[in-house]
Amino acid sequence: MPSFINFIPTPHEDVDVFFNLVSLSSSDVVYDLGSGDGRLLFAALDYGAGKAIGIDLDTKLIGEARETARNKGLDSRATFLEADVMDVSLTDASVILCYLSISASSALKPKFEAELKTGTKIIMESFPVPNWKPDRIFDRGYKRFYLYTMPPEFSNEYPEIYDDCDPVWL
Repeated sequence: MPSFINFIPTPHEDVDVFFNLVSLSSSDVVYDLGSGDGRLLFAALDYGAGKAIGIDLDTKLIGEARETARNKGLDSRATFLEADVMDVSLTDASVILCYLSISASSALKPKFEAELKTGTKIIMESFPVPNWKPDRIFDRGYKRFYLYTMPPEFSNEYPEIYDDCDPVWL
């Protein structure tokens, strides 16, 4: 997959939103697609995930994330791969975190449908998966977060216009 977006990190004040949408346990394997500096994965480990895997194309950011993991003593639980997300199997994931773009959401949709097991949770920041109906929407006012559970419920409507979802307001 080509780079869909330059590094635009999830703001620190939005990190907790992911974990308001999904509870984590030591059996969870959390993947962050476009993991950047690893902030979401380090938070996932703080929230109880057993393992965290970050995938990013940026050599420098992967190096920084690996160094942070070592410094925090988390290098046995946090793995950072310099790779294209389309080339990495997601079959072990129980939770996927993603803040890329709408074109990435569209490109990842068939990969998610082919590789993710029943019950896997996907949280998309800002960019919904086309033609999937989210289980919940968390509205920050300036952006939305979309929670999906595999297999997704399909809809012919564009996700931004759902009125019958379970919205959560801050």
